[in-house]
Amino acid sequence: MIKEKLKTADVSGLDQFASPGLIDESDYETVNWEKDRETILRKISMIRRCLPIDSVIDFGGMWEVDGLYSRLCREKFGIPRVTMVDKFESENWIRNPSLRAGVDFRKGDFSDEQFMATIREPYDLALAYDVLPHQIDLRHTLPLMLSKTKRFFLISHAILPEKLMPFRNCLVLLSGSKSRSLIPFHEKWTREINYWANFSDATIINTSHWLWGMTPSFIESLMVGFGWKLIHKEFWRGWLPNSSKWKICGLIFTKTGSVGAGVRFIPSFEPHIIRFTGYTRLLTGKF
Repeated sequence: MIKEKLKTADVSGLDQFASPGLIDESDYETVNWEKDRETILRKISMIRRCLPIDSVIDFGGMWEVDGLYSRLCREKFGIPRVTMVDKFESENWIRNPSLRAGVDFRKGDFSDEQFMATIREPYDLALAYDVLPHQIDLRHTLPLMLSKTKRFFLISHAILPEKLMPFRNCLVLLSGSKSRSLIPFHEKWTREINYWANFSDATIINTSHWLWGMTPSFIESLMVGFGWKLIHKEFWRGWLPNSSKWKICGLIFTKTGSVGAGVRFIPSFEPHIIRFTGYTRLLTGKF
């Protein structure tokens, strides 16, 4: 009964993001399609916009989807070279060899220069889905990711809409217990792990307990500074609750060639970095 429901759920206008018949959701049954089918299909659609390509690297593609986007690139789009990088392996990934078929999995931290040096060849397309908000220093990690990318760089995660902030290029550090109501998925984290005991201590330098809220203009300015141009953007609510002021973004960047691979170029703009605990009046209500 569940599989039948999944198969028939795509007819409500979502086929604009993935061609009808492209995906049989029962083939990817470890993925929780019911949580947010729209977001998954939009992310797939972003990949389709960049075809044809010969290689893909998927940064942090394990969490909650068991390498779904890497697998689709190999199985549905026929991309011959597909690599996924993640520090973690899900139980489904470990137990089921079929999930790993055709995907070159590299277990490691893409913010680690020594690990990234082991990835020799660049890729046509890079996926950065739901990973940038957890990086301690984007100006360090992002160039490492971009140095492995030749043509397209795709970003998707929850963002702070521009209209909520008093200026552009805004980056908000959401750390400490007072920011709890502003985290868009705090109910889930509270349920699944003892999160807030650690999150209330902002001195913990661990990407699992670190979240940046950023505006689209910040992301674009940062990418432009590294030599990349925004060619597509879209925003939607997805799995976020109706009371949330956050949106989910989908951004596609293409390389302009003005900055060479591996160059540690810091953009000329000054980001507005805000520590939440001193910014209560602006960020009122649940995001």
